[in-house]
Amino acid sequence: MLPDGQVAVRTVTPEEAAEFIRAGVENVANPSHGNTLDAVSRHLDVDVRSAKGGRIRLEAGDSCLVAEISGVPRETREFTDAEISAATFTFRLVDVLVDVVD
Repeated sequence: MLPDGQVAVRTVTPEEAAEFIRAGVENVANPSHGNTLDAVSRHLDVDVRSAKGGRIRLEAGDSCLVAEISGVPRETREFTDAEISAATFTFRLVDVLVDVVD
């Protein structure tokens, strides 16, 4: 969850996204999205399939990576290499700059 406050969102390259993941992050992506996690893993050559899900609360100084994939079938099955190659992947880094505490 994002806190009330200020955040910065910027689009990063796949290489920057992979580097962010390799630096060591807590993977709380929804594990029921296995086909998407597999596609991101294959696209970035970094394994994110070990997602554990759960809830987190980000605070000032925290960052999270958001992956968006478009152009793949809306089906719950593993995507083919051709489907992954044709898909559009967008990665956004969200940085929490300032928390607003009531």
